[in-house]
Amino acid sequence: MTEVRIPKHIMRYEDAALGCKYDLDGESLYSVKWYKDGFEFYRYVPRDMPPGQVFPLPGVDVDLQNSTDNVVVLRRVTLQSTGRYRCEVSGEAPSFQTVSGHEDMIVVVTPTKGPQITGGQPRYQIGDMVRVNCTSAPSKPICHLSWLINGIHANRSFLRYYEPKLVGREGLEVATLGLEFRVRG
Repeated sequence: MTEVRIPKHIMRYEDAALGCKYDLDGESLYSVKWYKDGFEFYRYVPRDMPPGQVFPLPGVDVDLQNSTDNVVVLRRVTLQSTGRYRCEVSGEAPSFQTVSGHEDMIVVVTPTKGPQITGGQPRYQIGDMVRVNCTSAPSKPICHLSWLINGIHANRSFLRYYEPKLVGREGLEVATLGLEFRVRG
């Protein structure tokens, strides 16, 4: 096995090209098999007609026409496509020597809009309590939020942390970070 190339992060609904390069040291190729989380979803056997074969697996939609012994193309990945992908290469008889390599792929969903701030007042006076929340739009993985006051990161003692919320049937995550402090002169 000389190289297994799998995108570490890929946007939802993009096509993913999974690469597998190998050197057989003069032996003939018997098969190339691809697995997701231990389940086979693609097999390439040069002697078979056709050489490529697909096994149904949730979240894995193989583009058979554009897949070979070196590349497997997954169409329009979904959050279900996230997982560990392994390429296994076997040489021809009599040795059937087998090597494999794997990488993890995470499908990402970015927020469709910026974070929303709630609870603020148009004006504050010295001595007033400021209590505001910043909430992200749904995403996967969850957004990292931070507060700035006059361009400087807020003191950690002012921050209020909330449990992430899961939304929708895909389990996208919403983050909320509160800010609470008294206005000083």
